[in-house]
Amino acid sequence: MKIFKFLRYLRLDRVIELSEVESLLKEIREELREIKMLYKGLIERLIPVEERLEDEKEAIESDDEIADEREIMEALS
Repeated sequence: MKIFKFLRYLRLDRVIELSEVESLLKEIREELREIKMLYKGLIERLIPVEERLEDEKEAIESDDEIADEREIMEALS
């Protein structure tokens, strides 16, 4: 992997040209994107996505009521 190559460069006390660092970082970004996509695919296979039930959809989409201090104190007493 390119990240190990990059880390090896850092340890060698070698002067690296900016363009070389830039190209290594681009390759590392591409590899990370690939890894994320593979991981996402794995998770989607392991944990199936279930459709929400109607009452779950309604609960998610509806506005919540906000209790004021008086209502909270009444509920706690």
